[in-house]
Amino acid sequence: MREDVGMAGFQRTGGTRRTAPNLAAAWGRQAPGRGWLPLVAVVLLALNLRGPLAAVSPMLPELRSQLGLGGQTAGLLTTLPVLCFAATAPLAAWLGRRIGLDRALLAGVVGIAAATALRSAGGVAVLFVGTVLLGVAVTVGNVLIPVVVKQRFPGRVGTVTGIYTAALIGGAAVTAAASVPLAGVVGWRLGLGVWALLAAAAACVWIAAGRSRDSAAATAAGFVRDAARGPVWRYRTAWAIAIFFGTQSMIYFAMTAWLPSLLIDTAGLDRRAAGVGLSVFQLAGIAGTLLAPPLATRMRRQRALTVGLAVLAALSLAGLLEAPSAWPLWAAIGGLAVGAALATATTIIVLRTRHAATTRRLSAMAQTVAYAIAAAGPVVVGGLYGATGGWAAPLIVLIAVAGVMAAAGAVSGRQVLIDDEPVPAA
Repeated sequence: MREDVGMAGFQRTGGTRRTAPNLAAAWGRQAPGRGWLPLVAVVLLALNLRGPLAAVSPMLPELRSQLGLGGQTAGLLTTLPVLCFAATAPLAAWLGRRIGLDRALLAGVVGIAAATALRSAGGVAVLFVGTVLLGVAVTVGNVLIPVVVKQRFPGRVGTVTGIYTAALIGGAAVTAAASVPLAGVVGWRLGLGVWALLAAAAACVWIAAGRSRDSAAATAAGFVRDAARGPVWRYRTAWAIAIFFGTQSMIYFAMTAWLPSLLIDTAGLDRRAAGVGLSVFQLAGIAGTLLAPPLATRMRRQRALTVGLAVLAALSLAGLLEAPSAWPLWAAIGGLAVGAALATATTIIVLRTRHAATTRRLSAMAQTVAYAIAAAGPVVVGGLYGATGGWAAPLIVLIAVAGVMAAAGAVSGRQVLIDDEPVPAA
């Protein structure tokens, strides 16, 4: 039997099959002609989970000039959201259980709109308060969208996860590219604040997509069945997924922050060409997010995929170390590897769980650990570069991180369901 049996609409009980609650109760079934709305709603939510955050980095010179931010303060501005992802993931999971998936995600996207508008409406204090609130609101989507995918698209988990993660990275690419030209026309405040309109549009579509009572009942049933299982923190597979997710994210955030500087120093590129290198990395990542999830859902085990992606990530880092002149190849391989690994980690969260409540708990736990690891990436790379004056030490450390990613991927890719694993001793 396929390991994602929990998403196929049945479960085993005493060696026989019986029909499970229909977790696939799609909004489109109760609203003829609107079957496309749930997917559009998920895509618009995904665009807002990185887009408003990515708009800040290219605007940092303007923010430093206009608000008098120091270098360390500006760096903190880009790190705070990732710290919020780690710190508030359990809160997001609790909110989803407390008020329901749809209300929680609506609250999250409304929060994104409000925080995006707020952060550009005042001085330094308001900018940081808005950034923290934005990080908290985005965390709700980070944690709960995998649960939505499991419930609402059980027969299309791979396809929808690929589209969702591609939209997540694509949203970051679009806002990063458009914010500076936009700010040149309307000023930096509107250049940052205008992305609140994208979140408002997502909220409107999310409301229009509706909600089925059958889905609500199925969610509640999943919570009851899962209640006696105990914390997912006690399961080896859950930790492997979290570490795989975290090491992938650490490499991604480190390369996003430092790849242009690395290419300027080692390949002799100017700032424009180095920016192209980062674009290649991000665009290849989008391709990886589309390719990996359908492949993962067709595999009985994902070990070959997870380990293979870690090897590709290590290869790209080693290539940048030994042959930086071939940077287009290494940027493309690295972007493809970490983008596909992000999508694979999200897919595995769904594949390793039978019930929606377990998915919610695992998503919160994995992202708490993952983003705590990820937040260290840019800091560690920057610190090593500052201490050694070169890129050899940072790249060697990231290659070692890719090794840990491979080991964690080998465990998380096993054909198991956390719901079916024996409850570990306390």
